[in-house]
Amino acid sequence: MQFTVSQEQDGLMLSRLLMQTADVPLWAVKEAVKRRDVRIDGERMTGDVRVSAGQEIRVYWPKAALASAGKALMPPEIVFEDEHILLINKPQGIPAQNEENPLAGDSALTRVLAELTRRGEKTDQVHLCHRLDVQTGGLLLFAKEDSAYESAVQAFSERTFQKFYTCRVKGCPTQREAVMRAWLRKDAQLSRVAVTDYPARGAHEIVTAYRVMSGGEFARLEVELITGRTHQIRAHLSHIGHPILGDDKYGDRQLNRQLGLKRQQLWATRLVVRAEGALAYLNGRSFSVDCPF
Repeated sequence: MQFTVSQEQDGLMLSRLLMQTADVPLWAVKEAVKRRDVRIDGERMTGDVRVSAGQEIRVYWPKAALASAGKALMPPEIVFEDEHILLINKPQGIPAQNEENPLAGDSALTRVLAELTRRGEKTDQVHLCHRLDVQTGGLLLFAKEDSAYESAVQAFSERTFQKFYTCRVKGCPTQREAVMRAWLRKDAQLSRVAVTDYPARGAHEIVTAYRVMSGGEFARLEVELITGRTHQIRAHLSHIGHPILGDDKYGDRQLNRQLGLKRQQLWATRLVVRAEGALAYLNGRSFSVDCPF
């Protein structure tokens, strides 16, 4: 790709210019700049610089980017944003980030980066602060600068953030509310976990609290994730006999087919901030979204 910088584009950052000019995903722009595959007036660039009118730009895009050209990323649904953090309502069906290449493909991270780049904002300190499963929607927190990221990571690791989920399950628990403890062991090869009522080799203790919001054949629960292990909510509720509707991995596949459910009914609906450092100003703030079921 080759073009000349116009008067209207004078002074733009190189990455923003490329995002405006080329029909390629954000990860391709960052990779081209990182690999020095962008030349300005014949010279390879070593980073994101401001361009001047009249300069000749030549870009050598990754092959994967050319294959995905034309597939614009959906903008994220922003719940809250300031200079430190950005909180979105992640849809089901996309990962929090791509594991092999965080800047590739369609993910919550690439959508956030694309939106900030479109606005002309810096993205070099944007970090994903925690994870949601691909098929779990809801509140997902990003830091926009390093100190906010450090504060968020500390809060999540010390479990001071309170994370609440809404779900629908098969049947209704006998107890209207409870704090459940068990042990979870992950099988990386099978990409699933197993829950037991006793300690086992390689297992970690898990703590999951719930309260029944509405009962009946398919109860609605509010779940507080106290520890944060892989597939914890889905596996723990299935372990007590109340699998999440729409979840084929740990749930009742036949029932899901009868109900016509193709997505699990689990949504991260509320996040209460309790943090130190750069995010202390948000202490006590509660953010929430509605779930679609």
